[in-house]
Amino acid sequence: MKLKYVFLSTILTIALTLPMFGQEIHADITKTDLKKHDMSIMMGKPTVEATVDGFLMKVWLMTQQQHKKMKAATKMSEMKDSSMKMNKAIMDPMMAGTHHIMLSLKDTASGKEIADATAKVLIVSPSMKNSLVDLKPMMHNFGGPLTLDEKGEYHLKVSVIIGGVTRSTQFQYVVE
Repeated sequence: MKLKYVFLSTILTIALTLPMFGQEIHADITKTDLKKHDMSIMMGKPTVEATVDGFLMKVWLMTQQQHKKMKAATKMSEMKDSSMKMNKAIMDPMMAGTHHIMLSLKDTASGKEIADATAKVLIVSPSMKNSLVDLKPMMHNFGGPLTLDEKGEYHLKVSVIIGGVTRSTQFQYVVE
């Protein structure tokens, strides 16, 4: 009887540990990149940069065509097969509209990026129509698609809520 339990325990141990040997080893390819994440490296000079109540807000606004070129140049569009469906589901809505906006938010005292906030953009079109767009958190930043389909000067107000306090900056953007 004891031999039967020893035999079953051995078979069960072997059966449960075999999948472990079939897994890929990720330790070999893990990068220990300790550099701070900086959107300026990828995106270039921001459209607007403002310090509001101790927080540095950098905003990049570009056409979707420029956004696609930037993604291709920085290889942001490369995705692993296993995560492609999830990334595609997230990225397709980000490519909607005519323009793309990105927001980087840092505490000026500590230099740390702020990710636990909410961000919105109020857009006033040349024909004085208002629209409000919620920006989605993306890694350490915020982003989203905008539809700027009229020619002329748009007035944009980027607002972030950090710890219950709203901070905002305004700027103009011309669509030709």
